[in-house]
Amino acid sequence: MPGPSTPATGPVVMLGGRSEREFGVVRELGHRVVLLDERIPWHCLPWVDAHVDIGLDDWDAVADAIREELGGEPPAAVLTHTEPRLPLMAHLGRLLTPHAAGPGEEAVANCRDKLRTRTVLEAAGLPVPRFALATTEDEAVSEASRIGYPVVVKPRDGAGAFGVRCCTGEAEVRDAFGALGGFVADGLPGALIEEYVDGPEFAVQTLTRGGTTQVLSVFRQHTTPPPVFVELGYEYPCGLDGARREELDGLLRDALHALGLRDWISHTQVRLGADGFRVIEVNARRPGGRLVEMTTAVSGVDMVEAVTRQVLGLEQPPPGPTVPFARYTSIVFDAPGTLLYDAFVPDGEGPGSPVVELEVAPGETVRPKEDPRGGVYGRIVVYGESPEGLDRAEQRVRRALDLQVVFGDGLDPAATDSREFKSCC
Repeated sequence: MPGPSTPATGPVVMLGGRSEREFGVVRELGHRVVLLDERIPWHCLPWVDAHVDIGLDDWDAVADAIREELGGEPPAAVLTHTEPRLPLMAHLGRLLTPHAAGPGEEAVANCRDKLRTRTVLEAAGLPVPRFALATTEDEAVSEASRIGYPVVVKPRDGAGAFGVRCCTGEAEVRDAFGALGGFVADGLPGALIEEYVDGPEFAVQTLTRGGTTQVLSVFRQHTTPPPVFVELGYEYPCGLDGARREELDGLLRDALHALGLRDWISHTQVRLGADGFRVIEVNARRPGGRLVEMTTAVSGVDMVEAVTRQVLGLEQPPPGPTVPFARYTSIVFDAPGTLLYDAFVPDGEGPGSPVVELEVAPGETVRPKEDPRGGVYGRIVVYGESPEGLDRAEQRVRRALDLQVVFGDGLDPAATDSREFKSCC
């Protein structure tokens, strides 16, 4: 792989972020952290060296605020781990750190806009679902009929499977398109209408340096059946044989090259249909949930540290220890009600220890996974030496948690925007 560029000096400007790990890596590498965001939570303040409260939609004002805060000193890098801020990061990188590695503006736009993703990949001769853009309900119905049912209706941008619905007829297309109204108003106009590819789905994590892509992990992804796609979990190994895995790796390298993503990380979703692999989404970011930790466990590469080192022009450390088997199970429910559970206390810490995360407190209400306002309320990640070892590890966690949903009859859970629970990715 290509060697690193000249290591950068100076502070690192970070756009948004809520994770201590994101800031901690920068400081561990010897750089000050300057955080910019519209509302900076109090809990983030101990993790940064300076902060600027500013809206991030006026790009010129943000650039001026960075120059003022740094007193003319050039930043070592501009960095974000938040997908909506990637366009701003690429823009500021060109203005303030033109020689630093990172995703270019065109590459970010190609990945952020699903219509552009498909258009670019199709022009490069790479496999994608049949697709079309619709700006009205009538257009959506017309394009769905042309493509052939079932079709998937989805927003052009966004993540976490929010607003994505599989439709088998005109009425469902109209409902799905109409439901996107509030979300599309804040994003790119129109909705994507695309062929539904029926087959196993895979989540692929990569690190690209100087145009050379390293596939870090391939996970077999499990979701609920259509019409909605709620994440149920991931497993490693992914189950592909050697030839298919080599084909998938080659497809990822070709796709990222076509999109222009030469110096960055990515999280890509691919389905294996009757006609072979089809690229569903390419996200110029790390995966959500706990897939970063799972990728570290199976590859020995921490995506957060790797991409931070990359933008700073630093050498990558040698890979750490790896595990042969891993499983990520979403915490979902079949019925509504009040959730009760006990705290889980792991036996130890380290690469092989289970990860347990619940995003609701005992006594809060939950909805079933198929409910449009329901979804994923947490996750369990376990590691082992065999599939049977994974089974035992997960069962130990579930026995300790003793998850129970009670008082479901006649209970209407409180309304909530559970977009973040739909999917980690």
